[in-house]
Order: sequence, then C-alpha cells, then structure tokens
Amino acid sequence: MKNEFDNAIFQIDGRIQRTLFFLPESIKQNVDEIRIRAGLPVCLTVNGKVFFVCKDSTVSKLKNSNCYIASYDELEKTLSLLCNNSVYLHESEIKNGYISLKNGNRAGVCGVFNADGMLTEITSVNIRIARQVFGVALPLISLCNSGGILIAGPPASGKTTMLRDLIRLLSSGADGEYRRVAVIDSRGEISGGFSGRCVNDLGENTDVLYTRDKALGTQIALRTMFPEFIAFDEIGTKNELQSVVDCFNAGVSIITTAHCHDVNDIMHRAVTASIVKSGAVSNVVLLSQSLGAPPQIFNVKEFFANVGN
Repeated sequence: MKNEFDNAIFQIDGRIQRTLFFLPESIKQNVDEIRIRAGLPVCLTVNGKVFFVCKDSTVSKLKNSNCYIASYDELEKTLSLLCNNSVYLHESEIKNGYISLKNGNRAGVCGVFNADGMLTEITSVNIRIARQVFGVALPLISLCNSGGILIAGPPASGKTTMLRDLIRLLSSGADGEYRRVAVIDSRGEISGGFSGRCVNDLGENTDVLYTRDKALGTQIALRTMFPEFIAFDEIGTKNELQSVVDCFNAGVSIITTAHCHDVNDIMHRAVTASIVKSGAVSNVVLLSQSLGAPPQIFNVKEFFANVGN
C-alpha cells in the first residue's frame, strides 16, 4: 500500500521519481515538502529542516557532489505531469502560483510570469504533502464551546493538519454532539478535494464549499447551510475578516488559521490583530515547528497579557 509520500511523487518526472521512491521509509514518513529547482539539488523539508536528495537515494544535510541536480527539462516534464499533461486547464491556478493535486497535495510554482499572469518559464516546483493526523486536535475540542479559534504558526507547523482534524472531531461528535460544520476550501487542501470530491475524512456532518473567494464562500455557507462552525484556511484579507465578524454577529463560530511566528507577530499584522480584537475568536492556538512541541493555547484575555512579553 502506498504511503502519502509515494502518492505525492507519482506526477514527478521519471528519474527524479525513482530516486525519491527508493529513499528510506524513515525519511519518507516525515517529508513535508519536495522542492525541485532547475540546475539545483532536489531538496526535502523534513520536520522543518532541509535535506538534499542524493543520486543513490540517500539524503544529506550538506550539499555535495552526489546530490541529484534537476535539469530544466525534468522540471518542465514535471510541470506537465502535475497538470495531467494539460497545462492549459490549470492556467487559472498557475496564475495564483499553485496546482491542486490528488489526495489534497498542492504544488507551488515559481518562474517567469508575463503581464497577463501566464507562466512563460518555470524555475521551481514545491510539492507539499498533505497528511491526516487523527487525534492531533483533541486538546482543542473543549475550546470550541467558548467560541471561535485562530490557529496560528509559522509555515510547516501543522496548521492545516490541526484544522482538518478539529473539523473531523467536531463533525463526528467528539465533544458529545455532532456539530454542523461548513468548510470553505479554496485550494482543496483541507478536504483533499480533487474534481469536487472530498478525499479526507472531515466527519459525518460537514459540508464543503469549493471556492477561491473565501469571503463569498463564508457568506454563502452562513445564509444557506446554517452551520454552527465555519472553517477555512489562512485568513488574509479585509473581506475575509469582515466575513468572520459577520459570522460572529450571527452566532456562528469561525475556525481559521494564520501564518505567524509568535503572539507579537499576530498583533503586528493588521488582519490577525483585528480578528483577535473583534471578539470573533475566543482562543488563539499557537503552533511551533519543533517536532513534538505541544500547542500553546491562550484565551483572548491571556493572549493580550502575553503580547509584548
């Protein structure tokens, strides 16, 4: 049976794919990202740290002569495979810097974009591996009775993984009741959605709206699905913030995430500071990139007391 890593590499060009396939299982199980750059070594992010892939299917913390250097041709072929040999059909996604893949994985793309936002030359691909970790959000279940939750942390700290499991637990009755949850999934990362199908387990009582406009999706869910909770990833705009406030005023709790490194960082960013100050979230959960580190949980009053310390 294939693991998440092997599922993620099947759309990578042949030689690189074979090299990655024969990596030690202990490495595969902990890979968060696969980075392929033209003319540079293939890299992995493993528990937040960078490792170079070697030609003999080993990894190294240091660049050396045995590193697998990806060619531009391999990168172009990988882009085509990631798009199922039809880059044209993925143009709207690529304009936003990503490609949605099966099993909830996502590939970020960098390169030369013309004035119309079209990718004319690719320079790198970053494949993020989506994993479901069941039970990781159990410490947060009791928080949901008091209102909304902001899950914050640096990149690769597990924010989406935590959000996904919290949705599943709420929808599956982990707190004693089956909660109605609406998920606004802009890139298919939460549901693992591909072609409108939900791959990940989000519980028995969850409705998923696939739309890139999270603010609009939130309003649709609020008006038509009558949820107790609305969840989406990466709050980042004023329109999304207004939707959060609208949900709060309608008695619906929001669960969302944000890229922040610490409590001070949250308050230095306009949108995250506003969501905390608005009262729309009752608790802030701060994650760390450190392996096995428990989440820091602040109710709003405690949160303000920690800012500046």
